[in-house]
Amino acid sequence: MSTPAASGLVGTRTLRKEDARFLTGRGRYVDDINPRGLLHIHFLRSPHAHAAIRAIATSAAREASGVFAVLTGADLADEVGELDFSVPLPGLVTPVYPALASDRVRYQGEPVAAVVASTRALAEDAAEMIDVDYEPLPAVVTVADATARRGERALAVRGTLGFESPAGTLASDDAGQATGVQLHAGVETNTTYTHEMERGDVEGAFARAYRVVSDTIDLHRWASAPMEPRGGVAEYDAATQVLTYHASCQSPHLTRFVVSTALGHPQHLLRVLGPDIGGSFGLKWSPYREDVLICAIARRLQRPVKWIEDRRENLTAAGHGRDHRIDLELAVSAEGEILGMRADIVINAGAYPVMPSAAVTCGLIRTLLPGPYRIAAFAARSRVVVTNTAPHVSLRGPWAIETLARERAIDLVARELGMSPADVRERNLLTAAEQPYEVASGHVLAGSTARETFVRARERVHAAGVQQAVERARAESRIVGFGMAVNIEPAPATPSFFDAVGFPFGGESARVRMEPDGHVTVFTAQMPHGQSHETTISQLVADTLAMPLADVRFVAGDTQVTPFNMIGTGGSRAATFANGAALLAARGLRAKLIAIAAGMLDCADDAIELVAAGAQRRGNPEARVRFGDIAMGAYMAPSVMPADADLNLEAMATYDGEGGGFSQSTHCCWVEVDRETGQVSVTRYLVVEDCGPMINPAVVEGQVRGATAMGLSGMLLERIPYADGGACLADSFFEYPVATAVEIPDIEIEHLESASALIMGARGVGEGGAIAAPAALVNALDDAIIAAGGRRIARTPCTATQVLEALGGPGE
Repeated sequence: MSTPAASGLVGTRTLRKEDARFLTGRGRYVDDINPRGLLHIHFLRSPHAHAAIRAIATSAAREASGVFAVLTGADLADEVGELDFSVPLPGLVTPVYPALASDRVRYQGEPVAAVVASTRALAEDAAEMIDVDYEPLPAVVTVADATARRGERALAVRGTLGFESPAGTLASDDAGQATGVQLHAGVETNTTYTHEMERGDVEGAFARAYRVVSDTIDLHRWASAPMEPRGGVAEYDAATQVLTYHASCQSPHLTRFVVSTALGHPQHLLRVLGPDIGGSFGLKWSPYREDVLICAIARRLQRPVKWIEDRRENLTAAGHGRDHRIDLELAVSAEGEILGMRADIVINAGAYPVMPSAAVTCGLIRTLLPGPYRIAAFAARSRVVVTNTAPHVSLRGPWAIETLARERAIDLVARELGMSPADVRERNLLTAAEQPYEVASGHVLAGSTARETFVRARERVHAAGVQQAVERARAESRIVGFGMAVNIEPAPATPSFFDAVGFPFGGESARVRMEPDGHVTVFTAQMPHGQSHETTISQLVADTLAMPLADVRFVAGDTQVTPFNMIGTGGSRAATFANGAALLAARGLRAKLIAIAAGMLDCADDAIELVAAGAQRRGNPEARVRFGDIAMGAYMAPSVMPADADLNLEAMATYDGEGGGFSQSTHCCWVEVDRETGQVSVTRYLVVEDCGPMINPAVVEGQVRGATAMGLSGMLLERIPYADGGACLADSFFEYPVATAVEIPDIEIEHLESASALIMGARGVGEGGAIAAPAALVNALDDAIIAAGGRRIARTPCTATQVLEALGGPGE
């Protein structure tokens, strides 16, 4: 930071404050909240991916033992409005939809009825007595099928940017109208968003290219699969009309806004509380129809109610990430210089929109595609398509396909030109002298050290004798490979970046208050769910006020007392925005304490220093007053305190990021493949990263390792498959395996801690590993398999089956 810490906490590997309760089983999660008279909700979900609802018979279920209510969309029609997640993006159509499906279901797992009973088991039993008369309708699962016309097959056609896309403009019928399956009224060819842009001389770049390299990456669908699924507990006080909602969510203020709007319930009478959260990875940022329904049912019955999502619901109906495709073209010179880039981006958004809009994800992918490279000409088409699958949700590094597509294409360029992939990267990575640089996707990149992370990673790889080791292993007929990936993470990015995306940049506020005993409480808009905010924000506040870490209390997740913010925790913005706001608020309180102490000690403000939870004359520890004495006087005896002193021992501050910035990293992956089984072993992994000055290096490393492990797991094991008719084929961890410590190697990390003159120079690192690891892994696999006489990996995930196919079969 620009001002040195007073007590030396910042920059140290301080143990996490959260661990004391988490590691001893004393965390308090939604399922630990059990008010008196609690009832339990179970949602009956559609077995069909697409069907009309003719009738719902609930009389038998209503008579079942322990049942208090059985509710359908018709029962709640006058109490619950439709969900509308519109955002002001040109060209975006956002379908609205009911909290409970009433006339039509559009994905398997969509809720059609809610059963409320004394126990979850009784509610589930009663749900089996509900008879729903469905009329099955044709379902579309893929983008190609969703955009096809009736009677036509999904064909690859030439898109508007000059290259082929599997979901381009297909021939229409004689009337020129869409006649295929249409999921929402007013959404022709099921396309809710289209955006085209071009900057620089794209046509000229491709015309003068020595070679045009084309590649396609179709990134499969993943689940977030947090340890704690979604859930909520709602209580309604009929006397005060206050509705209190305890939610496992990332953004309590956004949840309050959406629930309030859907229920027509005044926001001052709706309080959202976030207890401890057992992971999210983006899933719990959006409020969902279940959140609205839990609150509606509590208000209707005037009883506390609870819903806890089970793993089957979580995997099939909560929503999924990824399912993106990019067709990419690079125009390159004979020396490996990238002259221009064209991209066709498409997202399978599932049946319904949630927050953030898939169109925003499109904008992130599009804007980040050139990465930290010198690419002067760029054109892109972006589209969002709805299908009969679970909704598209944010998933850690939701734009990750941009790094995967670009870094894989760079390796392909090197292969086509007979060059080293590292040489191609080094030729094209922006230098410090070239920045600020106007990136052709529409934003200005400044202060990026992506090239420095690459150079350092290359030095380490060279020193380790990687190429020689690979050659020795191959001489022994082992299938080994090495891959790299370079990326920048918008954490929190810059105003120009979000102008290009089409989404607000924003800032964040925090409040710091000294209590009458001299201890301090910090209120933040964040809703942590594993990122260690309780520790890092407390470190900053304690440092600034020269007090022990234990004397700082962290308050988050309460809409009644925390600063308003519609994002909460997400987008790796906390490291800059939340920390900066807390630091400025602490400095505001510090100034008040210094002024009061100067009056009490009869000296000038600049003669006061804060030391060991007190204020003293600089260099004279005998002339000292404790924070407890200052606070007690300010609260209890203001008349005896220094005249004209500001005795309100509270400060609130907003931090706008001062232009923000990016984290950057280079990932290096070593793999070995079993020729007989196709099993992939990641034998070594190195990350060189720069997120600016680190508040807590141990926390940074935890985030880097966790995100990298998630990226590797998602590419090697995890996949949500759908049958042609729209049935989700993964509803347990048997069908959806997640990597364990056995599959994930020790992850080596080296920090390049670039200096910053900003108030808060720290950058987020929560998503970079999940973004870069897939690219480094795939490049390593391609390197190994091609050297063994095979071909590039055709599609993800990189399962043993895919690897064997690329090798040409076991033992071949």
